[in-house]
Amino acid sequence: MNRRKFLGNTALATVPIMLTGVPVFAGEALSHPFLQSLAASAANCGKVLVVIQMNGGNDGLNMVIPIDKYDQLAVARPAVILPPNSWLTLNGSTTTGLHPAMTGLRDMYNDGKISIVQGVSYPSPNFSHFFAQNIWFSGTMNPAASTGWIGRQLETTHPAYPTGYPNTTNPDPMAIQIGGSLPLSLLGSDVSFGYNAPNPASLVSVATTIPEPAPVSDYGTELTFLRQMRTQSNVYASRIAAAYNGQATLSAQYPTTSNNLAAQLKVVARLIGGGLTTPVYIVNQTDAGYDTHENQVVDTNHATGSHATSLGKLSAAIAAFQNDITLMGKANIVTGMTFSEFGRRVISNDSLGTDHGSGAPVLFFGAGVNGGVIGNSPVLPATSNSNTQVPMQYDFRQLYASVMKYWMCMTNNETQTILGGNFNTVPIFINNVVVPLTGMQLNANWYNDYALLNFEVQANDSYEKFVIERSTDGRIFSPINTLTNTTNLATQQYDYKDNRITAPSVYYRIKGISKQGQPSYSKIATLKNSSAQAVRVYPNPVTNFTINVEFLEAVNTPLEISIIGTLGEKLFYLQTNLGGNKFISFKVPQHFETKSLYVLSIVYNDNVVNEKIVFL
Repeated sequence: MNRRKFLGNTALATVPIMLTGVPVFAGEALSHPFLQSLAASAANCGKVLVVIQMNGGNDGLNMVIPIDKYDQLAVARPAVILPPNSWLTLNGSTTTGLHPAMTGLRDMYNDGKISIVQGVSYPSPNFSHFFAQNIWFSGTMNPAASTGWIGRQLETTHPAYPTGYPNTTNPDPMAIQIGGSLPLSLLGSDVSFGYNAPNPASLVSVATTIPEPAPVSDYGTELTFLRQMRTQSNVYASRIAAAYNGQATLSAQYPTTSNNLAAQLKVVARLIGGGLTTPVYIVNQTDAGYDTHENQVVDTNHATGSHATSLGKLSAAIAAFQNDITLMGKANIVTGMTFSEFGRRVISNDSLGTDHGSGAPVLFFGAGVNGGVIGNSPVLPATSNSNTQVPMQYDFRQLYASVMKYWMCMTNNETQTILGGNFNTVPIFINNVVVPLTGMQLNANWYNDYALLNFEVQANDSYEKFVIERSTDGRIFSPINTLTNTTNLATQQYDYKDNRITAPSVYYRIKGISKQGQPSYSKIATLKNSSAQAVRVYPNPVTNFTINVEFLEAVNTPLEISIIGTLGEKLFYLQTNLGGNKFISFKVPQHFETKSLYVLSIVYNDNVVNEKIVFL
């Protein structure tokens, strides 16, 4: 019997875990083949990738507005073009805007947490939903690919699967998919690496029913295999449930109205915050469609309509998720990306919509991205026709290569082998030009007027010296000091204090010089010089209802401290005079709810600083 066919025809080949009504699919492999590869090589990297699928083919020209091409767009797509100057402006850009429904993502962009990659596609694009998704999923140019290319890799690296899984090395799923179904690309040549079930009752049955003995036959052999996968899923379920129950949602920004994507991302945030080591999460925007052949906009107001609704939900969900993981202290290890199987045509149709097209923007979000626009507004003719497409600027496999190398810690050889070739990377991430130095951990924190750097080298005896480098843009680094290895111990800690400089962000890295003169680099540590970091509030989350505030400068004017609730109500107020001191510690009443978000507002020396705090 063909096991793939057997599993494909068996409803309980995979099992969902229900968390607050949202199905969570757990498997040793990923439902998205590209992401399967990331999990296979990144289990010990410590980074997390969240992928949002915008099903249907997103109209990128209506999401990321090429302001400098507006005249050409007005001629080409009069039925859907946004009204003049209705778009959201972006800091530092005169050529690019966002759809007016995307205020949350606009704010994240202006805060340096969104990277927009223009014109993403591939040569000779396919306009079939099924085949186009298969190309994105498989990372190949074969639209009829029947296996995931990392499903095949996992079959090579885990030949005994599912026997012996999970284990101490792989205690958690290598991927979690929320919503949707696991596609065919999850299958290797002979075995499925995922779980699914038609409804929650099936999972209860799996967990509580004692099965009858399997018949002695080919069918019985496959049934025994299937039951093994069910048992394995129950083990993963307990890990997922423990992580979910171990971390409450901290963000108050999640939409209160219907937003299925926000509900999914809320679950993802809790799992990450609860300590699950799963490196990849996949979510689907299932309550909004991007296949906008008709009624993409409302005829009387092109800033509204089905596409505006979908983009508004996308924006609100991502903004709430980013806020949540930031409050959980996980922002430095989590990044996300959006994708859709293709874009839309440049011209509009006669039904207030747009038809299948090619290139479209991809969004990356998180604290680790290089904020800004990568690429240019699409080059468009003065008069477009039915054959006019958004030209490709970046092959989607370039984005994959960038994620694999600079976020998921994969080597050049691994990346080239998995993608079937060498693809130039794109400067999506802050550390895009840095190869991490194995065995070195760099930490940086503000303290009063200084940046305190600390790094530990586990292979210290192989290095002659360490050059401390600083940058204000994350790309061009200059040496500021050199520390010589004088101990030759196998493991050594180093400290350095750098004067605080004026810049929006300051980046540090360590260049280790081996005894043979070969350089290698640490990961980059980033310090932001925002006004909110002119003070240090700790501990946060607050324990024992005691708050400590340390100021960068002496406080010579009356100090006012307020705590504001989520509805804007002032719940606590303190006014005092520090008399030139830089520190205050105070207690608040114990009526504040634990694990709820509040804003600590501090007014001093004509400065106003707002810090988000949580009580434990």
